[in-house]
Order: sequence, then C-alpha cells, then structure tokens
Amino acid sequence: MRINVYIIDGVFIWMVLFEENTLFSKRDISKEIKLPATINLELAEILGVILGDGHLECNKKYKSNIVYLLNIAGSYSEDFDYYDTYFRKIFFDLFNADFKIYLRRNDELVINIYSKIIANFFKFLGVHPGNKTDFNEIPLIILNSKPEIKRAFIRDVFDTDGSITFKKDFHEKHSSPVIPITMKSQKFIEQLSGFMKELGFTFSSYREENFDKRVNKISIRHSLDFAGKKNLARYMELIGFSNPRHLTKLSIFNKNGFYTPRTPYKERKILLEN
Repeated sequence: MRINVYIIDGVFIWMVLFEENTLFSKRDISKEIKLPATINLELAEILGVILGDGHLECNKKYKSNIVYLLNIAGSYSEDFDYYDTYFRKIFFDLFNADFKIYLRRNDELVINIYSKIIANFFKFLGVHPGNKTDFNEIPLIILNSKPEIKRAFIRDVFDTDGSITFKKDFHEKHSSPVIPITMKSQKFIEQLSGFMKELGFTFSSYREENFDKRVNKISIRHSLDFAGKKNLARYMELIGFSNPRHLTKLSIFNKNGFYTPRTPYKERKILLEN
C-alpha cells in the first residue's frame, strides 16, 4: 500500500494506492465500501466518536480468524437515538456502510463494524488499534486542520465521552451547569485543553486515582470541568451537542431554570413533549 497525502488550501486530501487490493476484503468489495477523499466535518465527528467511545482492532488473531473491527460502546437507554439517527447517517454517507445496534447486559449499547478497509483507514488517520486508552491522542490530521474541523471533532468527543450536569445553587436547585469530560489518557486531555484555551474557555483540570477491584490496581483518570453559564453559552455557540442525551437535559434546564439529576432519557423526552 502507498499513501499520498496532499494539503490544498489548508485541507488534507489523501490518495491511497492499493497493491493487489490487499486492504479490501472480499466482503468490503461486495458491500461496495467507499472511503472519504478528504477530511471534512463528518469525518472529524466520526473520529471524535471513535476516540470517545470507540475501539479499533486491526489484524488481530481471534481463534482461527483475523479480525478487523471498529467497535463502539455506549448506554443503550441514553445513546440509542444518537447512534440510530445522527451517527448512522453520517457514517453511511461517508463509507456506504450500515451497522446493527445491539443491547448487551447492564444497558450496554454495542456497535461492531467488521471491515478490513475501514479499520485500516482509521489506523492510517491515527487511531491506535487495541486497548490503547491510556495512550490515546488527538490525530495529527485534526491538530493541523481548520478551526471548524477541530470544533466538529470536539463536539463528538463530548457527545460520547463528555456530559452535562447541573450542581446545586444557593437555593438548593440544580441550576449551575458543568460540562465535564474524563479520560485515561493524560496526553489527550492536555491536547483537548489546548483546543479549549484557543477557543477562550475557562476550566479546571484534575487527576483522579481510584482502586479498580476488577484488575486489582489503581486506575488513574484525567478530567476537565467547564463550569458556569458563560462557559455553557460559549460551548453551545462555538461547538454544541449532537447527542439527544445531552440536548434533552439542556432543553429541560432552559425550560425550567434547573434540572433534576438522574432523570432517565425516556422521562426527559416525555417532559419535553408535554
């Protein structure tokens, strides 16, 4: 395989030349999988999803098979509408590939996209295959892109791995907004904080250490908190949310002036419909 990368008017464009079509599986060819020719808003969003909730496998041996997999996980009750509508559309438009959404135990949403070319494509763009969450970083193609591409990437990182919460005010109402995000990769959080500083946000950063009984060792996580109504207004103006999980909370807050924590997604939709 040979990859030529060009920059035309500040936009990354690539041309992938395949030797003997080795990166297209027979399944890829039969499904007519395609690749985007340049970095655009939709591809930046998909990269944000993968770095937020995704996992990549390239050439992994599993029993007698070699696996090429893009896996995405989330909350079935909270994230289904986002993946079934918004994400499905942009992914199909770029790759001509659809997917099924599965419900696993404990409300886990799972998407498995088996494609040799798609897995290798995201590896080429800078997504580390395997269990690399400690070492995730923002791909160079995003770091060197135009501001609107960076903002699209940030939006879907927060759509999938971020949140919006409301802390109590002096009147004991949950009306003080906070947009938090937590990741295992210190480098990713440092790069993200650099983006947000460029956009004029104020935030607090901190490190948490917790003992993980599952693996019998201390787990270290790195976080950013964007607190206050000014930060929220600026976030919605410059970046915004695409995930109804967050938009419904924000709509209730805008309607009532406060938000009741732990209100399930279905109940939020009913409240807004009424």
